Amino acid sequence: MPFYKGDQPEHLSEAIRSVIEQTLIPDEVVLIQDGPVSEAHLKVVSGWKAKASQINHIVLEENRGLSGALNAGIHAASHEWLARMDADDICEPTRFEKQIQLIESDSDLVIIGSWIEEYDESMSELMAVRRLPETDAEIMKYARWRCPFNHMTVMYRKSILVELGAYKDYGAVGDDYELWARFIMNGHKTANLQESTVKARTGEAFFSKRRRGMKYFRNELREINDLYKLGLLKPHHYAVHFVIKAIVRLSPVWLVKIFYRGIRATS
Repeated sequence: MPFYKGDQPEHLSEAIRSVIEQTLIPDEVVLIQDGPVSEAHLKVVSGWKAKASQINHIVLEENRGLSGALNAGIHAASHEWLARMDADDICEPTRFEKQIQLIESDSDLVIIGSWIEEYDESMSELMAVRRLPETDAEIMKYARWRCPFNHMTVMYRKSILVELGAYKDYGAVGDDYELWARFIMNGHKTANLQESTVKARTGEAFFSKRRRGMKYFRNELREINDLYKLGLLKPHHYAVHFVIKAIVRLSPVWLVKIFYRGIRATS
């Protein structure tokens, strides 16, 4: 779980609580501090470390961005199966128990995810459920058009993750999509639980904080170019992705909101 100065300390505390208070308690919780943070953030971390000895607090002196922070956390993690989590979301209490049950039912699985419930900033209003396909074959077809995993729900095998080169940095525009493509195009078996295991904050702040402009559009193009080189995207898939990325990065916020409402309606 990476966190940085822009995360709300109270949200960070809620996220940590939801990870610690699971029906299947994790053996290790790696918190990656991505650059300088406030005293309030540090108080949250120290408070939870006093309650949960399995917390490993990694401090990066300078902000490396999400991909850099995740790669540092992957390197520091002690176990083979790693679970991703964001610092402003909330895990359902049975998340890890259900995910481990799925992993134990099929030894060929290398990466799994689940659906998410999308809430407003206060976690009081359910806005949508992002449903994703279940099986390896369904995920492959879906991945050509849209990101096939909800990043904050994923569990993956560390050895395979390292073998694939972990996360590339596309300038904070969703660096996970290209990683999923590497899993898929290298023949690794995937799956999604057909239920939500995480409540995600996707209210007004989701749009106001979303990075926009030509710089980020160029970064998006770097990613979809790599998806094309990997063989995941064909020319017609590439064209659709180009248009979607242009809308998200170059359009005014009001138009992006309308676009996302349409996306949510088809999930």
